[in-house]
Amino acid sequence: MLVLPTEMNVLKVHRIEGTATYLTKVIMMSNRGSRLLKLFAIAACAVLAATGFWTYQRYQARSNTPLLDEVIERAKHTSLDDRQAWLQLARQALAAEHVQPIAPPSDPVNNRGNTPRAELGRLLFFDPILSGDRRTSCASCHHPDYGMADGLRRAVGAGGRGIGPARAGTGPELQRNTPSLFNAAYNNLHFWDGSAGTLEEQALAPIFAENEMNQSSAVELIRRLRAIPEYRERFAAGFGFETPPDGRDITLPNIARAIAAFERKLTLMETNYDRFVAGRDDQLTTEQTRGLLVFFGAGQCAACHTPPLFHDGGLSAIGVPASAEKGAPLDTDPGFGAIIHRADSFGMFKTPTLRNVSRTAPYMHNGVFATLEEVVDFYNDGGGRGRGLKVPNQDFKVSKLNLTDQQKRDLVSFLKALDDLIPAPLLPASLPSGLPVGGSR
Repeated sequence: MLVLPTEMNVLKVHRIEGTATYLTKVIMMSNRGSRLLKLFAIAACAVLAATGFWTYQRYQARSNTPLLDEVIERAKHTSLDDRQAWLQLARQALAAEHVQPIAPPSDPVNNRGNTPRAELGRLLFFDPILSGDRRTSCASCHHPDYGMADGLRRAVGAGGRGIGPARAGTGPELQRNTPSLFNAAYNNLHFWDGSAGTLEEQALAPIFAENEMNQSSAVELIRRLRAIPEYRERFAAGFGFETPPDGRDITLPNIARAIAAFERKLTLMETNYDRFVAGRDDQLTTEQTRGLLVFFGAGQCAACHTPPLFHDGGLSAIGVPASAEKGAPLDTDPGFGAIIHRADSFGMFKTPTLRNVSRTAPYMHNGVFATLEEVVDFYNDGGGRGRGLKVPNQDFKVSKLNLTDQQKRDLVSFLKALDDLIPAPLLPASLPSGLPVGGSR
């Protein structure tokens, strides 16, 4: 017999009530049972009764919540300018999808960041002493002024000068676009190809990459930092346990932990969308409430960019082209396929968060799309396959959408409601190394 979800909930309540009734009979009939057994049975009965009541309440609440399909159908018959109706529909969509507020990230057991450690990481992040030529810092490519990215189609590596778009043409262009570090604390995969599993691992990789920061060796890096009194003191404060500030705490794992502790503080948790989820109707425009319905409905965006993080923590192939114009060939970057050496993983890349997305253009792993409008058009076409490209492993969730021009505009407007409302992290006034903050200009 087919049992529907709602029927299953009712059956669960009946089973719980039946168990409670049985225990009650046991208590009444067990004249020879011990006092302890009777007390246990009474406690168990009370717990089961409470559980049954709670399950019933949940069943009642869910049965009163409209399904997303019902909400989308109502939206089709709603005037574009009826703000109150769209506000109600937006809230019903969130309820139907059981959307929750974003919660603070948790620190790993082996790197529970304290304030001295995170502050040390901030200094290291902006200090070009980490690079081989003492000219490039982490912030050269991940700068607060550009959403902890750089605004370039593809990053500029070792030898580059300046920050953000000013780096263009000053050094070798790398293979991929620079992803934002905002909310990286929530990721279980790092880098576009998912090749790093922790922020600590991610923090070290660019430092020693020849085409990025080009540090020659760990020995040289540690030697440099141990030669600076303030760094010796800060490492002792962040990692030492009653140890003197003699540099013994300056190790490669601690360098990675400090930078990662700082990066875990780069969280985006307050946007107009988050305020709307918290109950403030004045935070979204009418256009953005309509866009929210497109996001969860016809746009199918939430299938991969799942709230509250607005990503799914995975990798997928969507058939990104080599250039923005329609008819362009498939990009040749193998992505995750090169990590595990499997053809069926060719072109798979990490799903990026959409938080702060309007401030981190250009888009995709190769920076192929300059605007959100171009990105929406690409998905509306059905990804690479929809543009006639051969993408055998394209994610099944990416298919032709048939959005109207109005829906596309509304969707882009909603995406801008995911921009952070809190000021970006401040740059240090100076660095222990005495070098320029953020690297050479």
